[in-house]
Amino acid sequence: MTNLTVLLVDDNPDDRALVERELKQHIEGVQVEHVGDPQALAAASERNRFDVVITDYHLRWSSGTEVLREMKRLFPDKPVIMFTGSGNEEVAVSAMKEGLDDYITKTAKHYPRIPYAVRACVDRSRQREQLSQALERETLAKVRLEIALASARMGTWQVDLQSNEVFYSSAIGPMFGRPEGFAHASFDDWLNDVHPDDRPGVTASWEAALDGERDYAARFRARGEDGHWRWIASSGRVIRSTRDDPKMVIGTARDVSDEVAVREELLRQQEELQTILNVLPVGVAISRDPRANSIMFTPYIADLLGIKPNLDISAGATDTSAQPFQSFRNGLEVPLEQLPMQHTARTGLDVRGEEIEARLRDGRTINLLVNTSPLRDKAGQVRGAVGAFMDVTSLKQTQRELETANRQKTEFLSVLSHELRNPVAAIGYAIELLRHVGSPEVIDKARAVIDRQTAHMGKLLDDLLDLSRITRNKIELELKPLDMRRVIELGYESAKPLIEPFGHEVAMNLPQSPIYVQGDEVRLTQVIANILGNAAKFTPPGGRIAIWAEAAGGKATIEITDNGIGIEPDKLDQVFEMFYQGQSKAGGGTIGLGIGLAVVRTLVGLHGGSVKADSEGSGRGARFRITLPLQSHAESHPSPQEPASRSARHGRILVADDNVDAADLLSDVLRMEGYTVCTAYDGRSAMQLAKEAPPHVAILDIGMPFATGNEVARWIREQAWGKGMTLVAVTGWGQAEDRNATAKSGFDVHLVKPVHASQIVRLISEALLGNIGGSAA
Repeated sequence: MTNLTVLLVDDNPDDRALVERELKQHIEGVQVEHVGDPQALAAASERNRFDVVITDYHLRWSSGTEVLREMKRLFPDKPVIMFTGSGNEEVAVSAMKEGLDDYITKTAKHYPRIPYAVRACVDRSRQREQLSQALERETLAKVRLEIALASARMGTWQVDLQSNEVFYSSAIGPMFGRPEGFAHASFDDWLNDVHPDDRPGVTASWEAALDGERDYAARFRARGEDGHWRWIASSGRVIRSTRDDPKMVIGTARDVSDEVAVREELLRQQEELQTILNVLPVGVAISRDPRANSIMFTPYIADLLGIKPNLDISAGATDTSAQPFQSFRNGLEVPLEQLPMQHTARTGLDVRGEEIEARLRDGRTINLLVNTSPLRDKAGQVRGAVGAFMDVTSLKQTQRELETANRQKTEFLSVLSHELRNPVAAIGYAIELLRHVGSPEVIDKARAVIDRQTAHMGKLLDDLLDLSRITRNKIELELKPLDMRRVIELGYESAKPLIEPFGHEVAMNLPQSPIYVQGDEVRLTQVIANILGNAAKFTPPGGRIAIWAEAAGGKATIEITDNGIGIEPDKLDQVFEMFYQGQSKAGGGTIGLGIGLAVVRTLVGLHGGSVKADSEGSGRGARFRITLPLQSHAESHPSPQEPASRSARHGRILVADDNVDAADLLSDVLRMEGYTVCTAYDGRSAMQLAKEAPPHVAILDIGMPFATGNEVARWIREQAWGKGMTLVAVTGWGQAEDRNATAKSGFDVHLVKPVHASQIVRLISEALLGNIGGSAA
């Protein structure tokens, strides 16, 4: 016992000396501080350098009891010993009640007891202090545990394996929808509140813990008294007896319902995000590498490029042949370090809308639209990059097709302009010739030029109308049984003006038996004429064109072959596209509008057939093969039409058109044919002339001022004298809805401008003979 200091309070110096001698003889290193008056006691108390107090009972200025009280007030943990010769048992008992630690009678034989009493009191004091500190530490630990459990929303539980009793802390009850202080009656009672689906797992973990395999740990749903299911995470440890038998399980439990709900919500959001990524035509790549060497791809982009999702695309940087694909920008290969992801990781800059062409090992080429952004740490340093990749291959193809279509459209308009100017120029020359020369030969020549060029312009306009109908899907067919042999002959007749100038030889090889199909005679005739016209244009003068047909296998097959300039193999499908034009023409002149074969494919398709072009290449000619569904038994088939009689030369004709030149010229032609003609230039005048002298035939334009042709027709049909009149619409409007409108207005015939005068003359002759409509009374 070292560094011990004793405060010795006694007003007798001799007694203090005797006590000091005993202390120093038996306690090594003890220090004694003498107090003989109240001033010394006050100073010693102020210094507080002592460990134990020894006081006499009778003091000149006070008593030992007062000193005891003061010391216990100031220093409650320091022991006080009373050593006196004037006390008694009553004093001793009273002092003990005041907190005195020991009482020694001041006699000669009791002096040796003083060192032992000091030691005992100091030891007890220190033990009390240690115990107090231990209790304080335990209290603090308990408080910390309670705070930790409360912060974690955690409770403690205990299961006595001998009695099967369950003990809970106050926090457990609310986890089961019960008040604080609740505890299940037994382990089995608790297990009954565990969700049936979770019970096997909980039981297995409990039994493993009892067997000593591991600590108990389980997560389960617990049913509360309020009917709600809560998720609880529980863990515990088995306490064993000296014989290693399971004695008790102590553990904690925590309500993790909110955590489970958050995790399930995160999983749901991740699933939704993944579903969105799977649905969107966009792939995502992420690199958590400051150099973007290791890149993870979503399955969309990985499958697209034929690579693994976790590919390090820098792995073969020194050997580009080892890469799964090569990247190009504007036709130049892009080094790996300059790819968008690597560029963003290296520079920290975004990449927006960069197009990369990926050429894969299997020969495919994919166009990718790439956007990238850097990933940064808390310090703002680049730690990786993220990229979005969109496959725009089809968009690029569409763009190229649109550019091609736009170029073809421009070429088409240029050719159309040329094709329209040529006949206009020729007609102008013919008119100028008629103005200066009047010989019959010149007149015949000029008239032939005008007839030929107006027919050519009419054909151009028909092609343009077909183009409009195809674009708007407005082509309507008048289907009836047809003999394709006759259709081929009609098509040849239509194409003759294009074939004869080149001196081509045309050979037909048609079967003796009819080839019946269900079709529109006008449209199928147009198909044959267009292909023959195409063969005539692209075959050098003096060439050969062959037409062959047969009926076999439920199909009608027609082949038209020429020995012309041929078609390149990669252009065989393109020749049927709208506005496609060959690169050259064998016979000179323009190459056409690029509409004819597109019309052929559309019309054949509407008849349920197909058309195909074949050629062995440039200079090897071409063959067009048409197949149509065969009709084995025709309900009826037309016989060749006889030309209309031109003997009817008497009758009144009304011509109404706001185009004065057209109205006057047609009127003059009809007068030359012997008809009586009245001419009007608007709808109101037409009705007035018809009322004054009802005509046999009225030829009316539709778009006239004051009253349209349809309004004039309806008015005429309302008159008694107009019910049997033949009404002919001659108009620039030729769509199905236009024809329906004129039919409802009472017209018998609908002709689309330009119309050859001979066609009108023939139609009037048939009307006056009673073949069309009727005549006025």
